[in-house]
Amino acid sequence: MKSQEMEAAVRLNLPVVAMFWEDGESGLIAWKQRGHFGTNTDLAFGNPERVKLAESFGWEAERVERSKGLAGALERNLDSERSSLIVIPIDDSENDKLSARRGQIACRV
Repeated sequence: MKSQEMEAAVRLNLPVVAMFWEDGESGLIAWKQRGHFGTNTDLAFGNPERVKLAESFGWEAERVERSKGLAGALERNLDSERSSLIVIPIDDSENDKLSARRGQIACRV
């Protein structure tokens, strides 16, 4: 999601609900690079603070730290008449575990 899209949603009065999976880097790109090249380029970033960014555009925003809080956040935000962002911190390390497991699966056809 780009900031231009956030501005447009407010300007057009669209009650968009967006979820942002926050991993501190371009995690899926890093995962694909590791799978293909065995390593990845520096894709880490530390900004911006997504909740503050969304609020600066007039969106409602909240961070959900635990999975059990996601249902409540979705209910609150889907009932809103304003655009809103739900930021969800994730751990992309599971992708590498999945890749390793997938490589061990043998399919006898």
